[in-house]
Amino acid sequence: MKKRSLYLCLLAGIILTFTGCAVLKTALHHDYKINKYDETENMEYIVLFHGIYGTEKDMKPIAEMLGNKNYNIISIQYPTNSDSVEMISEKYIKPVIDGLDNDKKVHFVVHSMGSGILRYYLKNNNMDNLGKVVFISPPSHGSALADHFISKMLKDPLGEAVLQFSIKEDSFVNKLGNPDYSCYVLIGNKSNNPLYSVIIPGKDDGMVPLDGSKLDSCAYKVVDKASHTSILKDERTFNEIENYLKN
Repeated sequence: MKKRSLYLCLLAGIILTFTGCAVLKTALHHDYKINKYDETENMEYIVLFHGIYGTEKDMKPIAEMLGNKNYNIISIQYPTNSDSVEMISEKYIKPVIDGLDNDKKVHFVVHSMGSGILRYYLKNNNMDNLGKVVFISPPSHGSALADHFISKMLKDPLGEAVLQFSIKEDSFVNKLGNPDYSCYVLIGNKSNNPLYSVIIPGKDDGMVPLDGSKLDSCAYKVVDKASHTSILKDERTFNEIENYLKN
């Protein structure tokens, strides 16, 4: 009788675990979508995309600001927990860029994990019309969150791409190398997640360590008292992006 009860408890635990993972995976998934905020002839493009588990709405404040500056704005929403970075780039980013006018410059403004996706794309695809690149809150050398045992336990619902942002020297993100194009890193210095900050060594923005966001070939600026997500709505961020793109 005891063995049967133990078996039933174990079975119930397994069912609950798998059910919970399935629910989490669904909750974190967002469908592929492209939103164009402004379409002006003969104007340069700015392509935006969000970070992990985000949506194109995360980039809307920046899109609306830039849309008033005579750019063609394209914001890409992509599922972040269904594929590897390589497949995300190939399935959701490359087709959009391939469809742009080669005679117009293409700038990029990307957030968080989106930076790794873009770095991978630009490393493997030549763009003669590449303009400037802004990396916001980028885990340029990974985040300790990706190495936490919970991330590994929940690999299926969280997605394969999460583990590619390990801080280990041989991780995917740490093999991308330094960009050979004009780029600018913006990051906040205020945590919006005290629990994550316990896991992340050093100063962080709630998701990414400041020291790990830097790239040798990129300009760098800390937006004081902004967090990993609030930086996307900060007027100072808008000003930095606008000035960088036009100068």
